[in-house]
Amino acid sequence: MNRIPLDVFVNAIPKTDISEKGIKFNNLYKVLLNGKTGTRYNRNNALRDLTYYVELGNFFKIQNENHQPQYYQTNVNNYDYVTEYIRPLLDRKFKTISDNWKKLNKKKLFLKTGKPSKKLEKWIEEFDSIVTITQNLMWTRETTKNETLNEKYSLIIQGTIYKINEFAKLVHSTSKKNERYVESVFARIPFTIKF
Repeated sequence: MNRIPLDVFVNAIPKTDISEKGIKFNNLYKVLLNGKTGTRYNRNNALRDLTYYVELGNFFKIQNENHQPQYYQTNVNNYDYVTEYIRPLLDRKFKTISDNWKKLNKKKLFLKTGKPSKKLEKWIEEFDSIVTITQNLMWTRETTKNETLNEKYSLIIQGTIYKINEFAKLVHSTSKKNERYVESVFARIPFTIKF
């Protein structure tokens, strides 16, 4: 799937203080339409891709009652978006991963060849968005000068990597003869995984 590049949204969504108004999708779409690139984007695709980037933690949206949601960049003026947005998002994602793990038939995680089954691969792909959110958080930590927020970000990052490791150990322990395949599948996650 071809997505609108993240940079297009970064350039279109202003860095505003959280107490100020963000930008509504209609206004954002006009900015995207009339942007410096001169590219005309499909409205539905623009909303789909913005929703995707919000889900990854690149931006967040605030919606009050029946008003249109306002979109903000996540690294603005020391706003603690971790407590307000990212922490609950990660908790929900880990709960989904945990619930889906319980649904998997542990005897059918691997094919006769020893390779991971499609269902196991699909389950491991659920970590992709968590990895991206964590990398975004690392980048935000590096670019934020507020020490209190940096400490919070570090705790979230450490906790997230710890949880990923716990799940990796769980899969690793299900099949002694397929440990090597599990290690190769989790090798695509760009954090240290200790089995």
